[in-house]
Amino acid sequence: MNTKNSNAAAGDPVWERRCAVLFHVWVQLRYHRKRQRFFDLAGKITTSATVVLGATLIGKALQDWAPLIASAISGFGFLALVFGYGDRKQLHKELAEQAAALIGQIKAVPPGELKPANVAQWESSHALLCANAPPPLKTLTLICEREQSTADGYPEHVKQPWLVRRLAANFC
Repeated sequence: MNTKNSNAAAGDPVWERRCAVLFHVWVQLRYHRKRQRFFDLAGKITTSATVVLGATLIGKALQDWAPLIASAISGFGFLALVFGYGDRKQLHKELAEQAAALIGQIKAVPPGELKPANVAQWESSHALLCANAPPPLKTLTLICEREQSTADGYPEHVKQPWLVRRLAANFC
């Protein structure tokens, strides 16, 4: 977990804990950025569909379809209201920023100055980050873990989820 290119001594338990927490925080960052993008896209699609459907009500050619189009507009508005895409996007943006700040704190401590107290503080901050986050989606978490493992040079660390699960990762 990112110990491949480190200057720390192999087998140092403090360094291993540092690498483990860094890995998990990177996964959190990836996860929350993906959720932020998903809710941003969902909000834009909903708004776009509402506007397009609203514009179709103006034309005379679709007057017979007016009740159906009005129902669709109401449905999209209902989705945006119930799921609160904007609020969820903002929450994940803030959580991603907290994860990025924690990554910065971890990387700011040189290997020679690393102490168990540093790692304990980072582990505590990571636990608080996770506690403030909504329950994670398992497949999306696995995707993020695989991406981070690959970035760290260990693509075999996490198995790639099946295609169907990857396609539904933002929903279940």
